[in-house]
Amino acid sequence: MPALPHISTPTGACITLWHLTEDEATLAALLTDEERNLLPQHELSSKRYVEQATARLLIDSMDETRGRSLAHTAEGQPYLPGCPGHISISHTRQWVAVAWHPHMPTGIDIERRGSRVERVAARVFTDKELNAHTTSLQAHTLWLHLCWSAKEALFKAIPEAAIDFREHLHVAPPDRLEKEGIFTATESRTPAHRRYTLWYRTHDEWVMVCATPLP
Repeated sequence: MPALPHISTPTGACITLWHLTEDEATLAALLTDEERNLLPQHELSSKRYVEQATARLLIDSMDETRGRSLAHTAEGQPYLPGCPGHISISHTRQWVAVAWHPHMPTGIDIERRGSRVERVAARVFTDKELNAHTTSLQAHTLWLHLCWSAKEALFKAIPEAAIDFREHLHVAPPDRLEKEGIFTATESRTPAHRRYTLWYRTHDEWVMVCATPLP
């Protein structure tokens, strides 16, 4: 399936999303010769090739990033050499998301809804985060997925290394959980203790969070 309509968040980020229904050969055929040559197909598993090819197609679907080469920092963060702005990439089973912000570091995370979060919750969430939205099992499970996705997005948006999800990332639960909304977080990894806006959207298959620092 081609890229879905772009999402413009209240924080100024542009997000584009792809629902993967194509196989490796179909995606490769959608790339230009130059783009195919940039992907070391013989060095990638089929899954990784599909994810990287889709990310490349999503980058080319945005006017601001079309035709730009993709590189990674020593820490593994993606960037577009010579292109202003900041980019982030995430993927989960059959879904790939790319976020771009013209001015501020941004982090995107898309997570498939399942049981994995509950198994790690006590190790990565604070007591306040764990005890939020407990009015029903459904609400609590959704919240835990959003909180996990928020911390993954924050991890990508913060340039510092050695970030501990429980000790350094503090998510403030929203009053209500909606299909789409905003909540906030603070990091304690740096002396600045920067605050972040977290835009989110929920779907039957996934939750998605985009983190952007407050000005």
